[in-house]
Amino acid sequence: MSVHRLDHINIRTARLAASIAFYRDGLGMVVKPPPNTADLRRGAYCHDIDDVPVVHLVATDREAPGEDPVRGAARRGMIDHFALRCEGSPRDYRARLDALGVEYEVMDVPAIGRHLIFVRDPNGVLVELGFPLC
Repeated sequence: MSVHRLDHINIRTARLAASIAFYRDGLGMVVKPPPNTADLRRGAYCHDIDDVPVVHLVATDREAPGEDPVRGAARRGMIDHFALRCEGSPRDYRARLDALGVEYEVMDVPAIGRHLIFVRDPNGVLVELGFPLC
C-alpha cells in the first residue's frame, strides 16, 4: 500500500467569490459546483486540465482568527503551501495574475529544473505554480 498522489486541498473561506475568481481567472482552473448541488454559493471544486478536482472551496461566514490571513504571520497548524504542476508559459500565468492585481514571487531552481511562481490566494494560502525550467 502507498500514496499515489495528492487528491485535493480543502479550503474553508469567508471569501468564496474572490477565491473562485482567483482559481478560475488567475490560475485558469475550471470551477464547478460540488457534487450533489448546482449552487456555487456554498462551495466550489476547482478542476485541473485533466478534470481532476484539486481545490475544494467551502463557504463559511467565519474568518480565520488572528492576524489578516493574507498578510499575517503563519499560525500553528497552517498549511505552508501546496504545489501545482503547470503547463504552458509562466509568462501567461504572470499576466493573468497581473490583470487581477495579485502579487507573486518567482524563483528558478536549476537543481530540480523548475521555474516557480509563488502566490497567495484570497485566504492567505500559498500556492506554488511549477513549470519546466527553460
